[in-house]
Amino acid sequence: MNIDESTLMMVLGVASITASAMFFALHASARHIAGVRLWALGCLSVGFAVLLDAPRLVENWQWASLLFNIPLSAGQALFLVGTAHFVSRPAKKHTLSLLVVIVVLLTVVFTLLLPSSGLRIFTLSTFQACVNGYTAWLLWRYREPQSSRSYWVASAVVLAQAAAALAQGLLVLTSSVTVTYAAPELPFANIVTWVGAMANALIGNWILFLLVMLRLVSELKAVAAQDSLTGLLNRRGLRSHIDSLLTPTRSVQSLAVLLLDIDHFKTVNDQHGHDVGDKVLAMMGDVMRALGSPHIAPCRWGGEEFCLVVDSYSDKSLVELAEHARREFERTTRSHPDLPCGATVSIGLASMQIDSSFEFSKLVASADAQLYLAKRGGRNRVCSATNGGGRWAPDFVI
Repeated sequence: MNIDESTLMMVLGVASITASAMFFALHASARHIAGVRLWALGCLSVGFAVLLDAPRLVENWQWASLLFNIPLSAGQALFLVGTAHFVSRPAKKHTLSLLVVIVVLLTVVFTLLLPSSGLRIFTLSTFQACVNGYTAWLLWRYREPQSSRSYWVASAVVLAQAAAALAQGLLVLTSSVTVTYAAPELPFANIVTWVGAMANALIGNWILFLLVMLRLVSELKAVAAQDSLTGLLNRRGLRSHIDSLLTPTRSVQSLAVLLLDIDHFKTVNDQHGHDVGDKVLAMMGDVMRALGSPHIAPCRWGGEEFCLVVDSYSDKSLVELAEHARREFERTTRSHPDLPCGATVSIGLASMQIDSSFEFSKLVASADAQLYLAKRGGRNRVCSATNGGGRWAPDFVI
């Protein structure tokens, strides 16, 4: 069965319009993801150009050229700017307008003012090759680690389209045959172009759709692993962090846990209301987040309890860290108008070597026992078991 060019164009046009609807639907439900609306407009522009040109409804080749080339090339520009926004490298304010102006000028000049199908095809193909090549580079350069393979595929498909456009332009430029509208005199050049266009419409757009879905999944995972009030890891997120530390490739020798419990937190809620209580929790979150590092993972353990998991440490540095957290929380909460004396925190600290018998639950239980001693000892202090036995360190100075 033979499939003519008009049929291929109809397939490409329908695929582009379908992709446009898909991206518009995604944008409606995920407006915070930049670039998706521009991709939708790009697909719509390409689909409009192809569907209008496929049945050759416009007999005048000059009008047909304007109605096909301007929206087609503008669609490629929309994809470029949309991709720049998607990878958080937004283009300058008037970049899209400038690209569209270039497309209009090239088309008008070589269609109406200096009619030349060869120069029109070459200049617009070169423009599309540059735009698509830069789009492919953005997808490759700023790929997200968790979706790296999908970015690679998307980049390769767009790069193939860029290569096809450039090949068509060079074949037309170097041809000894005078070409007319759509260059039917150069069937090989048209085949190359169609391969790139079909790959982009049938594969590239769906890969971009996949990138959006992967980002949404990543965001959902992040939300599931975070405490909504403080922005710290919750227990689920901390469990994932611990699992990553205990993988053979990390070679972590020991872990320490600091359990922090805000003193008399129920009294704060009862006397000042839950709004003030939430503010105190948020302040603790700020203190904890400031302490975070590649070796220190802050977490909201539950209620008014917080947790720091530390690797690569010394006993002295752990006590210093705990004392710094204790003093910084008290200092920070004094800034609240309802708490002129501030709020305080008690901290239990424990560490453990990682061997075949290591269990994180045992380490937490040891830190919890020290926290209990700190509460019994008068609160607002650090109680540590890093040296094999409990000891209070209320006056430790950094």
